[in-house]
Amino acid sequence: MNVESDKSTAAPAPRLMSPRRKWMFRIVAVLLSLSPILIGEAICRLAGYGGYPPVLKKMKEYRGTQYVGTFQPGINTFFWQNLSTTGSMEEHVFVTPKPKGRTRIMTFGGSAMRGFPQPKPLVSTSFLEAMLKDLWPGRDLEVLNFGTTAVASFPVMYILDEALEYEPDLVIIYSGNNEFYGACGVASLHAFGQSTWTMKAARAFRKTGLGQWFADVRTRQAPEAAPADDDRAKSLMECVIADGRIGPDDARRAAAADNLRNHLTTMVAACTARDVPVIICTLPANERDMAPLGRDLEPTLDAAALKRFEASLADAVRLMPTSPAEAIKPLEDAVSLDPQHARAHHLLGRCLTALGRDDDALSHYKRALELDPMPWRAPGTLSDVVRRVANDGGAILCDLEADFREASPGGATGWELMDDHVHPTLRGQALIAESLIKRMSQLTGPLRVDRATAAQQPTWDVYAKRLGENEYDRFGVEHRMRTLFRAPFYAESNPEALARSERLCAEYEKGFSESEIEAIRYWQKPETHSGGFRPITGFVGAVLMSEGQFEKADRILSIARRSVAEYSLWNLELTWRELMARRRLRSELSADDIALAKAMIDDGETMYRATGVRNAELSRHLGLVYHLVGDHTRAIPDLNTALKSVVDMSGFEVVQALVDSLVRTGQTDSAIRVLKSPVKDPRLSQACQTLLMRLQSSGS
Repeated sequence: MNVESDKSTAAPAPRLMSPRRKWMFRIVAVLLSLSPILIGEAICRLAGYGGYPPVLKKMKEYRGTQYVGTFQPGINTFFWQNLSTTGSMEEHVFVTPKPKGRTRIMTFGGSAMRGFPQPKPLVSTSFLEAMLKDLWPGRDLEVLNFGTTAVASFPVMYILDEALEYEPDLVIIYSGNNEFYGACGVASLHAFGQSTWTMKAARAFRKTGLGQWFADVRTRQAPEAAPADDDRAKSLMECVIADGRIGPDDARRAAAADNLRNHLTTMVAACTARDVPVIICTLPANERDMAPLGRDLEPTLDAAALKRFEASLADAVRLMPTSPAEAIKPLEDAVSLDPQHARAHHLLGRCLTALGRDDDALSHYKRALELDPMPWRAPGTLSDVVRRVANDGGAILCDLEADFREASPGGATGWELMDDHVHPTLRGQALIAESLIKRMSQLTGPLRVDRATAAQQPTWDVYAKRLGENEYDRFGVEHRMRTLFRAPFYAESNPEALARSERLCAEYEKGFSESEIEAIRYWQKPETHSGGFRPITGFVGAVLMSEGQFEKADRILSIARRSVAEYSLWNLELTWRELMARRRLRSELSADDIALAKAMIDDGETMYRATGVRNAELSRHLGLVYHLVGDHTRAIPDLNTALKSVVDMSGFEVVQALVDSLVRTGQTDSAIRVLKSPVKDPRLSQACQTLLMRLQSSGS
């Protein structure tokens, strides 16, 4: 054998790929496999899909001052369905950087934190601000309430993360009522998943261009169905419930507690990282006067035991109205047969309350709350989560659950402090503020409140009167509750609540005049609030003005003005009406009137600086108020802009103010031209002719 020949003809050994080349090959392979997705994402981005708008949007910058405002599209990103009925927060406009010397407090949570169903001047943060201003006279204080209706703690975590950029001095979190029902609740139509990581993954996917394009395609392909009348009347929370029967051993109960713990822990850590002190609140609920909202699951008993259970429950219901003592035995029998029956526990608690056995009653109320198959009220386990998070360090605990019980007859929270299942009454709103101030004694530095000094403050009802408590808003709150209690599941589980609201509304209406009732009926129409919720006091104030009740109108319109967003056209309109009521009361502007007019000018000019928009309506209000304070040079350009949209007698005050300002600045010819301009409306034309004759007569 020729060895050399074999060597020369043998195939060469394959060259091994270096590790570096292997990794490069793998990366190229992955990129090639992902290229359709990346190309698709790029196309979707070019088409306008992808990304999330902020909840707090940077608006215009004016002379080094950056304006920031709440932004509803950002809130909508936490809702997956029924985007016509998403949650919302109060409209705020504030500035960044924070002005030197300003103390900025921010609050976060759901609708209970926002203050539903109370009007804006009477929510807990309004009480807190008023009380702190008394404790800190002369301090520049700003309380921003970012409470958002119908959201669980997951969206609150994202909202807080955005807000921390804007230099809060103190953060207050009152969140957890919506861990089951609400945006990102575990039993909600707007659920992102059952855990924090699945919710984060779903939110991340929906942020992509492909995710939003896909959602848009599904929405457009889905058949459109006109909502029925009863659908239109549904409350927001009715629209988010996906499953109204959650058993005591349902895994979603543990998931809700885990989610709240994760999100609160993350929020506290984020505040601590920025050296911002944080107070977290437990979750009071109407435990005495609100029966379980869900229908209990069928007891897992044999036929004989089930018959005995049903008979015992029926006997108790029959005996309770006249003899609660006799009803206790059958109720104890029912509870022994089915210890997880929420309604049986609640009924037993009511009987024990009637007999003055308050401690025993509270234990059954707590159990009923924990077992409620529709946990629209936060179970006590969620308040325990709040306590554990605070105990782990980094946050101050405000135990509202305990404070509400301490302030309630018999030690169980009921109608005295709750308007419905979890939303505090006017007294409850003040109690939240009082509780927070007590906990602020644990703070250090300029935020610390001296507890002894705070104890000397006026009583809560003094603050309520100062903030504008009134009979119309009391009716408005009860009407909103009546609407809620008419929901089928509510009317079935708590018929007494609906009957109570119907009775209270009827009692309030007896004290109103026919014209006030007419204004209230108009306020009650859903279409009245299509552009945003309008305060009942605004409509009543207009009626009082028309009837010549200017002193009362002044008071009611002042409350209405403070019930809407500070920087809004509706605020300017209500301020102007208030000023007109005052003008009818006295011949000359008082110092308070001038201060209010200047505040209106500041609000209007701030709106312009923040948005860069000076439309006809904004110009109308600014022109009128500039004219009122005698600044005719500045009034004329705005009144000229407003004049372009004047078509009938509702705009005659603009014509009058413009003509007067032109005359006072020596431009009588221009004033005459305004009055001679062609007008289609005959009443307006006649009014202009009359004014022209007076002007020409005075000139001659």
